[in-house]
Amino acid sequence: MSLTSLMADRLAHGRPIRAGVIGASKFATLFLAQARHLPALHVAALADANPERAHTALALAAWPPAKAVARSLADAIDSGGTWVTGDPMSLCEQEGLDVVFEASNNAPRAITHAIAAMERGIHVVMASIEADALVGPWLAEQAARRGIIYSLAYGDQPALICELVDWARACGFQIAAAGRGIAWKPGNEAITPDTAWAHLGLSPDQARASDHDATGVTATLDGTRAALELASVANATLLEPPQAGLAFLPCGTHDLPHVFRPQQDGGRLPRAGMVEAASCLEPDGRAVAGALRWGVFVTFTSPANHSKLSFTEFGLLTDDSGTYAARWRPHRLAGLEAALSVVSVCLRGEHTGCPRAWVADVASVAKRDLKPGEILDGIGGYCVRGILLPASATAALLPVSLSQGAVLKAPVAAGHPIALSDVDLEQPCQALLDIRRRMKAREFQ
Repeated sequence: MSLTSLMADRLAHGRPIRAGVIGASKFATLFLAQARHLPALHVAALADANPERAHTALALAAWPPAKAVARSLADAIDSGGTWVTGDPMSLCEQEGLDVVFEASNNAPRAITHAIAAMERGIHVVMASIEADALVGPWLAEQAARRGIIYSLAYGDQPALICELVDWARACGFQIAAAGRGIAWKPGNEAITPDTAWAHLGLSPDQARASDHDATGVTATLDGTRAALELASVANATLLEPPQAGLAFLPCGTHDLPHVFRPQQDGGRLPRAGMVEAASCLEPDGRAVAGALRWGVFVTFTSPANHSKLSFTEFGLLTDDSGTYAARWRPHRLAGLEAALSVVSVCLRGEHTGCPRAWVADVASVAKRDLKPGEILDGIGGYCVRGILLPASATAALLPVSLSQGAVLKAPVAAGHPIALSDVDLEQPCQALLDIRRRMKAREFQ
């Protein structure tokens, strides 16, 4: 049955899906903007450590002011309104919600919220990709043990890529590569919040008017965001990460099946079955024709020769041999599509991407020469960026999702990975490292 039919049935029985949203990020704000037009979806609570930010998000989403005055979660459920709170944990620890949509973009806090919600039997849709890349396989296992669902958020690239991979595999195709587009060229790894706007051709005032966040933009431009997202994809699909970080191969859509095929077949992949990024910029900064900046893609082949002969016949773009084909989606709609995850989880009992094993990880690399005593400012800042690596290679390295607030004990040169032994971490981070050690000991492969 279609999701719209399932929603109509749920509404007809007077049982709207009750969702709680954590984090008034732009992604969450876009989710709210669409959620208010879905009668079967009741956003009963919105939590952000800064309640003013939460009210701003509701205003941007054109939330009716009279709907945002509930005094508690229970009051919101009874009245059909929305409870706004500055205490995300209070949202997770109460009865009445079907699903929590986590979009706080802070890995330690997001993981704490997810655990608290799951302990109450509440499904979790994880839009904080920093958290999923850090301990997603463990969170998915915790949900499965409780008979609930942990899901990536549709509309963000990881879930969209997982959808393409699932389509290809369900058809019996073999994956060559899957990934996302990005505007990246050599030198971007040193971008900071001070230089990010110039790379986008925006003034600070224009950026603010578009509701852009400097750290978020920096994390996208320096490659950290792509590393986090493709770590989540690798862990959900079991596709392999590159051995030494993403190559960010310049490629337009017309060249996808040529570039993203194994080297032995004329492509640029070390092997088949990988995650990788397609840059819309040449190394010298020139634009790539047919760029896939906001989109996602999959390249694939078939073990059946007769099927490969039909690729071109049915309009698929193929390489010059007709062996490899590509499908892509040129856009993503971020939070505008995220309701699909919430509805799918609650009405179909299906995730829209979920970690299956610990295949890939994202480690911290110094953006500049770092000195002892410095406090790292985390993802999208001035000190570090993230690099995608096989999980088997990162046991001694500082996860980029735990880099914020870490205090350096030893100097680290620009471009070098930061070891765990190089930093002091706060206790909450130590607890998450313990989870990761348990993940490795249980061999999530």
